[in-house]
Amino acid sequence: MASNYLQGYDEARFAITVNQNFLCLICFNVLKEPVMCSRNQHCFCRACITKHLQNSQRCPTCADELTVETLAEPQRMVKDYLNELPIHCVHINRGCQEIVQLQHLDRHEATCGFTPAVCTNQGCGATVNKRDLIHHESEQCEFRKLKCHSCGETMKTLANMEKRIAHLETNMVAMETTMGKNMATNIAEMKTDMEEKLGAVNNDVRGLKTALIEGFDQMKDVLVKMEDRIKENTRKVRNTASGDKENIIVAGGDETGSVEIFNWSLKLWSPLQSMPKKRWGATSFLYNNHMMIAGGGCTGSGYVENMIRMNIDLNPDLSTHWNDCAVKLPAKLAYHSSVLYNNQLMVTGGCIESFNKTSDGIHEVQLVPPYAVKMLLRMPEQRQGHSTEIIDDNLLIFGGGTTQKSKDNLSSAVLYNLKTNECKQMVPLPYEVCDMASVRWGDNIVVIGGVGKDGNELDTVIMYNVKTEQSHMLPPMRCKRRGCAAVVIGNNIVVLGGMDEQGHDQKSVEAFNFESYHWEELPEMSQERSFHTVVVV
Repeated sequence: MASNYLQGYDEARFAITVNQNFLCLICFNVLKEPVMCSRNQHCFCRACITKHLQNSQRCPTCADELTVETLAEPQRMVKDYLNELPIHCVHINRGCQEIVQLQHLDRHEATCGFTPAVCTNQGCGATVNKRDLIHHESEQCEFRKLKCHSCGETMKTLANMEKRIAHLETNMVAMETTMGKNMATNIAEMKTDMEEKLGAVNNDVRGLKTALIEGFDQMKDVLVKMEDRIKENTRKVRNTASGDKENIIVAGGDETGSVEIFNWSLKLWSPLQSMPKKRWGATSFLYNNHMMIAGGGCTGSGYVENMIRMNIDLNPDLSTHWNDCAVKLPAKLAYHSSVLYNNQLMVTGGCIESFNKTSDGIHEVQLVPPYAVKMLLRMPEQRQGHSTEIIDDNLLIFGGGTTQKSKDNLSSAVLYNLKTNECKQMVPLPYEVCDMASVRWGDNIVVIGGVGKDGNELDTVIMYNVKTEQSHMLPPMRCKRRGCAAVVIGNNIVVLGGMDEQGHDQKSVEAFNFESYHWEELPEMSQERSFHTVVVV
């Protein structure tokens, strides 16, 4: 017969079958806080035996005398067995699926989220799981307190809130009606204002259109004038070198006295009468319908100071002879440089044979009687194998070397003013160079080829702006050239001959076109040449 004392753990709550020796002999449930009679070791729940001893002072199993004070603790193995029994949470029917050891049951049930909890909202009293209490009270309970987002007032019930919302909706409808009327009025006023402003803008646009048309007409006139000026400048640039001339005469060179002429239109070379002697390192210029050749080295004579000339009034051919000229240089010179200025030949630097040294002089040689020679000024440095060009009243002198050794090459640039008889150092070239060719292109001097300070022949081409003293590189030549010659024909710089990197004189000719901006190979000369001289006729 089952006992009325239900103080132990219901056997059904355990996940395993519990040994019957660990059941309370009063409630027949699994022992809870076990104690025993000390003599026969009968085990009971503490609550069960305590309640029994209130009515009887004997063990309910063996009838030995027993009091609460004489109750004994069971053996340790009994406690260990009970502590490790797996038991379901008491709230399994509310959804808790936890199974814990009996020794941890109280701790789990104290924090179990499935413990029943009563809603605290006034008028509710619903029982929910403890873990759902906050959500129920704040979100689900119809008796929860709500706060209006418009006025901030806390409403006691959802019903009150619904009434308040209905009232707000009524007010909103009224406000929308009023706002609609006001907006219609404002839109009408804005439309009128916009139409007035649009009319003013249209008037401004019409005025601007008229002004633009007038401006475009003026700009068109300016562009036409600019185009005319560009054409004029192009003509001037071309006239500084060759104008409409289309024939190139090349004379002499290292170990040759031959002369030949190149027809630019036909791209054809033809021979002319050779010079009386082989001549190299000379300069040439056009004067009074004659090609003049000044100084240089001559076979059997060394360096010379004399000049020879050939008449080019008519188209020169093999019957046109060379004649001596009364004009002489200031010394026996080679590798000097010269330019024509009015009726004077301006001679700079050069190698002086009699003194075996390099000149630093700038001389004026009269081309009319009495053919006087005058020293104008000494350059800051001695120079030979350099370049000299003229722009207006200024001589532009570039590079060269203080000796015939490449290590003594110069990069310096000098401007000599013929009016003031003063020299000015300019921004130097970007590298040391000697035995190069040069031409004038507008306000620029183009320095071509030559030999560097390391003794290597160059294919570099540099354009030096005299006004800004800035330089930039043009595309390199197809061949490396030392002691080459160059002229300008139209939009082309034509470079002839020169010594290659193996030390061989070349026949090759190439031209740089400023419109296509690249070098083109031309028909080669009949004779290899270096340190020769050239003019355009």
